[in-house]
Amino acid sequence: MKFACYTLGCKVNQYETQAMEQLLMQSGHTLGSFDEICDGYIINTCTVTAVSDKKSRNAIRRVRKLNPNAVVGVCGCYAQSSPDEIRKLDVDVLIGTDGREAFVRHMIGAAQTRQKWDCVDDAGGPRAFEILPAGGLAARTRALLKVEDGCNNFCTYCIIPYARGRVRSMPLNAAVEQARGLAAEGYREIVINGIEISSWG
Repeated sequence: MKFACYTLGCKVNQYETQAMEQLLMQSGHTLGSFDEICDGYIINTCTVTAVSDKKSRNAIRRVRKLNPNAVVGVCGCYAQSSPDEIRKLDVDVLIGTDGREAFVRHMIGAAQTRQKWDCVDDAGGPRAFEILPAGGLAARTRALLKVEDGCNNFCTYCIIPYARGRVRSMPLNAAVEQARGLAAEGYREIVINGIEISSWG
């Protein structure tokens, strides 16, 4: 099957989209463009501003119009913070900011069986750091590596701690192993990223 991904927002979202693309390819599926007919579409959303919320909704409507028979999956910060708004748009697979591997499995399952899946957890509850496959953009020398997620600061103006949950970190040995793997694949630069990266560890 062919899937296409669309990412709004930060480097962490870019990293997570690349990881989901790798998981899809490892399962034997191909990747297409967001502007072409595919079996499934993944929209990785952002909620930092009202504009990003609107762009997320517009992306969902766009692929529904492009291919009404496709499976549409939505994840990310807007899905986490406003799941009821997403549900109004009749998506097939919905998750927030955790459980990307399960999300990909359910996207594949929904494309095969048309069975919907909706599992947005409570970002304020306990979460472990999800280690996903690191990687880079095709034909690029730069790779992304997420080592931290979440934020404990709860600044008055910021929704991110409510969308991403508490700080959690990739263990140092896992980060070193992934960095070495990326170097062995030929990447010459690794961009370490996270939501509040100074809290890593």
